[in-house]
Amino acid sequence: MDTYTAGPECCGCRFERRAPAHHRRLVALEAQPMNSLVELIEMAATWGEIEYGEIEPVIPPDEWIDFAEAHAWDDGNRVFDALVALASLVPRARTTAANRSAPLLVSV
Repeated sequence: MDTYTAGPECCGCRFERRAPAHHRRLVALEAQPMNSLVELIEMAATWGEIEYGEIEPVIPPDEWIDFAEAHAWDDGNRVFDALVALASLVPRARTTAANRSAPLLVSV
């Protein structure tokens, strides 16, 4: 797991302090879009099924838009659109109310 150490290429944002390695991968979305997109698509599509963050801290998909807004990009619209689209792939959390059956009434 990477630890946060401020350097000249570091931005120091809250995302970088919390998950430095994943921060670098998200920032790479602009410079290396194909590699980053494949990884982010896989993460977004399987977020509800896999325990992300057990080995290395990650920035969850529901924070990717905040991440995009916290950084300066050469083509901010393209990066923002990609992150919004990818975050939309995350399966919605199943509500327990929807999975509950109606209470069973028993006459006594």
